[in-house]
Amino acid sequence: MNLKKIGKVLGIGIIVIIIASLATVGFVFYDLMSYTATSSQTLNPSVTEVGKALVVYDPGVSGAAKNVAGTIASDLQSKGYKVELAGIRSAVAKNTSKYGVIVVGGPIYAGSASASVNNYLKALKPVQGTKIGVFSTGQDPDIAKNTTLLLKEAAPLPKNSTLQIKAAVKIVSVENDKQKIKDFVDTLLQ
Repeated sequence: MNLKKIGKVLGIGIIVIIIASLATVGFVFYDLMSYTATSSQTLNPSVTEVGKALVVYDPGVSGAAKNVAGTIASDLQSKGYKVELAGIRSAVAKNTSKYGVIVVGGPIYAGSASASVNNYLKALKPVQGTKIGVFSTGQDPDIAKNTTLLLKEAAPLPKNSTLQIKAAVKIVSVENDKQKIKDFVDTLLQ
């Protein structure tokens, strides 16, 4: 009987170790994806330029955040902005001084923005008057309905942060949420 109990405890211990190992590998993998985001692209407006915008993204595992960032950048471009669409680890993403609009976003993992997005927002020192927007991607559409929860999830800034977020949005599907993206950009530019 003692052998059965020992076997049961050992079995449970092994299962816990395996689950913990897989979770650790998963979180490391998610953060590593941000290191692939080193490229940037300039989108010039087809109308008279009204300003400069920077859209920074952590692509995440699925690449959904890059797609959302591209859609946001295209909408800003159509409104007359010269847009730099930049991966979060790109050289372009580091210099934020020349932009009147900055948008930052990426995937949500375990209820929080990726480490790279958190770190980027904490280090962001925009010029006074810059309009800041954040976006997140993920599968919990209920968060999108509550602005306080959305900001806590997409931009968990420290209490002493002076960064002012003007607009926030959570996108579950680019195809289904195109109007939400347009509304986000409109709110950001007001």
